[in-house]
Amino acid sequence: MQSPGWFLSSSSKTRYSTGALAYFAQGIPMGLLHIALPAWLAVEGVSPAKIATFLGIIMLPWAFKLLVGPLMDHFEYLPMGARRPWVIGAQFGMVLSLLALMRLDDPVAQIGLLTAIGFMINAFTATQDVAVDGMSIDLVPLEEEGRLNAFMSFGKAVGWALTSAVTGSLLVIYGIKITALVCSMGAALIFIYLIMVRERHNERMFPWSEGEASPKNEPPPAFRQVFSDLNHILWTRASLIIMAIMFFDGIVGGYGRALMPIAAVQVFDFTTPQWSNLNAIMGLTGAVIALGLGPIIDRFGAKTIMGLTIFLTGVHAFTLAGTQELWSNSTYVLVMMSAWIVLLPVIMVCALALAMSICTHGESATQFAIYMSVSNLGATLGSMFYGMVAEHTSWSQNYAMKGFLVFLLLLAILMFRSHGHPEELLEE
Repeated sequence: MQSPGWFLSSSSKTRYSTGALAYFAQGIPMGLLHIALPAWLAVEGVSPAKIATFLGIIMLPWAFKLLVGPLMDHFEYLPMGARRPWVIGAQFGMVLSLLALMRLDDPVAQIGLLTAIGFMINAFTATQDVAVDGMSIDLVPLEEEGRLNAFMSFGKAVGWALTSAVTGSLLVIYGIKITALVCSMGAALIFIYLIMVRERHNERMFPWSEGEASPKNEPPPAFRQVFSDLNHILWTRASLIIMAIMFFDGIVGGYGRALMPIAAVQVFDFTTPQWSNLNAIMGLTGAVIALGLGPIIDRFGAKTIMGLTIFLTGVHAFTLAGTQELWSNSTYVLVMMSAWIVLLPVIMVCALALAMSICTHGESATQFAIYMSVSNLGATLGSMFYGMVAEHTSWSQNYAMKGFLVFLLLLAILMFRSHGHPEELLEE
């Protein structure tokens, strides 16, 4: 007799909903820390260099996800599933660390403490991300990967869009304490859902519940074996190109996420709620587009769709750089800022699908975490790079620089061979 409940191994609906909700949870810190807070800090008079440094530091945990992967591949409590205990624990840490923001009385004067708590929040969020990605690779059939990535990207986009809209207003009206409480409550609701979902039938819901380890979950390999297998995988041509793509994708994303909210407030006269609401509306639009891209990516390939999207991002950056005389036109600015926001979730779903396409099942959590870590290291460096050049360049030059970074990303994408099974690609 099979135990009742929701099981990832036997239900595609459960896989899609769990991936979407887990990524929605990741969008909560993103909407607050990466969208609403930078705009609010800019309104409060914090310099672009300090805001960019804040963004760069709080992104660092995402760059070091590769340290979590080997631990996750080795330390498992299989009666509750290979990845699920890590997912639940990291989600609970996210809830508590968001509550820690309530210790702040004046985020502008306490920007050091704000940065430290933001770093802690992202440490738990990044750990949850590694666990969810590894669980997905272990349990999702190959033919579902494009759709699952679309659902996860949709969930994350909805998460940061709604959170940015809500927190953009809450910060202005009620301050950081109420904002932190609301975000923590949202993360807590998803924590409760994740407790109810199990990987396979007959596994335990809690450590003290009845159940047993699934025979499909093999005992974890030794650290030496994990790193030996990864050493063979990571230095193939396909893997190196993927790492180059993810690095430059991160550079472009980090640079843009530092530049755009500051420019929105200081150049284009957005208020914090206006910028946050625009992110919400256009982020949801982009999320719907990303959701519909799943079957298209499965048919035409992540490389093709990502290349097209990145090309449009470059055109967008160079167009903004060359049309400074139109920056006083509110309609033009609204269209251009909206276009950039819409492209974000589309790029994200393509990047996830591209990286996942060459991951082998044996070292899934570690391998995928390394690719994502390279991307997030690029995002950290991209934000910090903007902070370094912001006070020495014009706004037009800042956008031109973004276009040049997009060109480097396009070159890396063109080098990737997009056909073949993961093991075949990694034998090159």
